[in-house]
Amino acid sequence: MKRNLTLILLTLTLTSCFFSDYESELIKSPTGNFEIKATVNRTDKNVENYADVIIHLFDTENNKLTELNTGAGDANKWTIGWTELGDTIVLQSSDIGNKAWILKKNKPNEIKMTDKLNERAEFLYSEKYK
Repeated sequence: MKRNLTLILLTLTLTSCFFSDYESELIKSPTGNFEIKATVNRTDKNVENYADVIIHLFDTENNKLTELNTGAGDANKWTIGWTELGDTIVLQSSDIGNKAWILKKNKPNEIKMTDKLNERAEFLYSEKYK
């Protein structure tokens, strides 16, 4: 009886981890002017952003400036981060590929991927999925 109860509790605990919303830690930009975090709505299928990776941008006083739906889906591997210098957000996504946004007037503007940005995206991916 005790063993069955343990198995049931373990199963409930593990499944609750997979069926809860996701929120990353804050990641500070190299300049220290901004922070980002990612969220994923994994529970409300009625919302338009279900399973989408959303980036939230904050200033130095933790005021939310904006949010950006990256178009990446949570069903595949993904990671976000910054370039080593400046205020450019980088996304590596297994389903939509790599993307980057430079911040202008506190708003993200998508930019064309370069070899250097792709290298940074792949580095961020390799760090997250070691």
